[in-house]
Amino acid sequence: PKGASGGSLNPSPKHLRTMARVSALLAASLLGSCAAFAPTSTPALLKLNALPGRNSILANPALAPASSRRPGRASGSLSLRAAAADSTDAVLAALQKGDVAALQAATVGHEAQVAAAGVSLVLLLSFLSSAVGGDKPATPYPNNNQYDYRTAEEYFAACPALVASRTAELLLKSGSFGLSLLLDQITGKIEENMPKRASALTTLLTQLGPTFIKIGQSLSIRTDLMPPTYVRALQQLQDQVPAFPTDQALKTIEEELGAPANSLFSGIAGAEPIAAASLGQVYKATIASGENKGVSVAVKVQRPEITEKVALDMYLIRKACPLFKLATEYPGDAEGLVDDWGVGFVNELNYQEEAVNGGFFNEAIRDTPLRDVVFAPDVVDELSSRKILTTEWVEGERLEKSNAKDVSGLCSIAMNSYLTMMLETGKLHCDPHPGNLLRTPAGKLCILDWGLVQTLPADLRLSFIEHIAHLTAADYEKVPSDLVKLGFVPEGKEGEIVKTDAVEVLSSVYTQLAGGGGAKKIDVNAVVNEMSGLTEQYGQIFQVPPYFAYIGRAFSVLEGIGLTNDPDYSIIGECLPYVSQRLLSDPSPRTAGALNTFIFGVDKEREDRLLDVGRVETLLEGYSSYAAAAGGAGLVEAMSVEERVEEVADKILELVFSKDNTPLQSIVLEQVAKVTAAGTRKVWADARQRSGLASDGRSLLGRVVDPLGLFQRSKLVVTSEEDERALEATQRLVSVLRQASYGDQLARMTQQEIRSVASIIARKVWERRRELVITSNRFGLELLKQTADRLDRQPSPATAQRLEASSSEA
Repeated sequence: PKGASGGSLNPSPKHLRTMARVSALLAASLLGSCAAFAPTSTPALLKLNALPGRNSILANPALAPASSRRPGRASGSLSLRAAAADSTDAVLAALQKGDVAALQAATVGHEAQVAAAGVSLVLLLSFLSSAVGGDKPATPYPNNNQYDYRTAEEYFAACPALVASRTAELLLKSGSFGLSLLLDQITGKIEENMPKRASALTTLLTQLGPTFIKIGQSLSIRTDLMPPTYVRALQQLQDQVPAFPTDQALKTIEEELGAPANSLFSGIAGAEPIAAASLGQVYKATIASGENKGVSVAVKVQRPEITEKVALDMYLIRKACPLFKLATEYPGDAEGLVDDWGVGFVNELNYQEEAVNGGFFNEAIRDTPLRDVVFAPDVVDELSSRKILTTEWVEGERLEKSNAKDVSGLCSIAMNSYLTMMLETGKLHCDPHPGNLLRTPAGKLCILDWGLVQTLPADLRLSFIEHIAHLTAADYEKVPSDLVKLGFVPEGKEGEIVKTDAVEVLSSVYTQLAGGGGAKKIDVNAVVNEMSGLTEQYGQIFQVPPYFAYIGRAFSVLEGIGLTNDPDYSIIGECLPYVSQRLLSDPSPRTAGALNTFIFGVDKEREDRLLDVGRVETLLEGYSSYAAAAGGAGLVEAMSVEERVEEVADKILELVFSKDNTPLQSIVLEQVAKVTAAGTRKVWADARQRSGLASDGRSLLGRVVDPLGLFQRSKLVVTSEEDERALEATQRLVSVLRQASYGDQLARMTQQEIRSVASIIARKVWERRRELVITSNRFGLELLKQTADRLDRQPSPATAQRLEASSSEA
């Protein structure tokens, strides 16, 4: 599909077949190009030993290159020119005939020739670049180690041998995979072998090194670029590689911190790292001197020369973009995509940025109710640098492996923490694999590894809240504009998306996810295929923005952990607590609109709107769950009735009796005013009826209170349909509150507890007496406004009949 902003691609079997054909032609053209400049003697890297498990091309007499059959040539040498002619002819002939056996024979040992051709071309291009280039930069990224493809090109243009060596390695290791795809295309087994090839790709990326591991992890969340089978396989990609020698780590510490490692830390020399990944490894140590002497810390040390290795790979990948676009018909900016990856990868190499990210989270979370239950390890700044990160040592166990009773509660804390990052603080931790989520002995959640984060603008965060409210309220008319704000649909395409079934598909996915149960109750493949199908079917008007892929990955990991502890775990259900407290507490105008949507649904613009009791119940349950998670569910259950009432009273009074006119306060005063007026009219009507009738047919009470009959037909005293609906909603809401868990506790209270609770509430109200006065004045104004509006509105036909009947009774 072409035309989407930034480009999108869903490599169906057709795309994979195209890729395989282009790979074959590329291999043939590389081999053919060798004839122009290849030497006649054999380079050392082409000693007829191909990948392990493969026979040499010379082992097959029928396909032996001409160099091995010509007189006067040593049997151990190989002419690239002859090899190119023989291998290319054999491959092309097999392709033309569709002869699978011949193709398999022709490709045995083929990787070596492809690698040789690639190396030769790279050497030539590097030589030409260095001949016309300027001075070589000191490093690939001289501007404070910020990613810059231009300086990288200048740097590697002057290093042809380094570029050629890495190119040969990449081609040799990946050639077998490319040829396997080609064979699948020829034999028509693309679909059948896709799981096997996806697994092979995961293994290949691990072998290719840190950059490709990171790329694989990035691709594992790009359903717009990869088929679902490959996405699932890449999600299993592990960032685990052998450790480098501790002596090198000690050297790096000394170079970065300006002192021998042994004078700074105890426990590193002679020790093995506790963890090793593609970019660095971690040691457990203690601080050897200073005011923090004896404090246990985790010391992360960057791999030697990793920046140059990553820069070289990004340089080669960027150079390969034109071939990628040719092979896949990718309509977007492939170079721009690689540059985005490069920025993220290189930022991960700067441990100072990671320190800033973790510190930002700790500062931001202190302003939320989660401040006492979740944290990032504190950084020891004086023992940290761009290549060294020293943090406090956190004792704990991986969340998904813990058998503690509070794991389900910690899963809720994790979800609320990520929603707080996504929708409130604006900086999302993008690597929430199970190893980065720890349960501490104190029952808190610790989030590790802040190297990869995604920043979300404030406008985008508010758009998410609005979108969630619209989906929850089934207000689907607003969904197309939401999709534009969130980057799923290009601006101006709202009308076109309405003509498709995209909104229905998204609603279906949301409904399934909200049901809970994960893979056991949801056809995950069907859900993924539905989302991918939107991109494939409506590629020009629907796309999955890259930032959303990071969000999806984070929530996928959290759902997996949740399902290990609760088979009915619902990812959408776990989102509700945070969304509820945000809707109830955020005073911003856009959040106010989302709150109105959530509570009133599609009727939110009507003057006679009334709250939806079911949605209010959902909102209150969500808010209560958030409060429990923020305070620790176990602690809440252990609280006495008085303690719980005091906590609830604080929250209610803070939300409702506020000096500022908050969105929630406005809604509460509006609905209470409607119920108060309706109740008053209902009491008046009942009292008139019970008073009996006078001789003229009027009620005795009406005759006494209004002897002249001035208000006989007034809309101020006659009940309407709206009044009946308001009172009915109030009765249902009271019933909901009685059935709540705290309602049961209140019903079982002793006389002593009742007196204690009354004292608590009285004290809390007195403490907020000023706010109570302000709120009471607003309530009075709201009553006057509704009264004026009622007099101005034309009554409905049913209300008009009641007015007529009332004139004879009042």
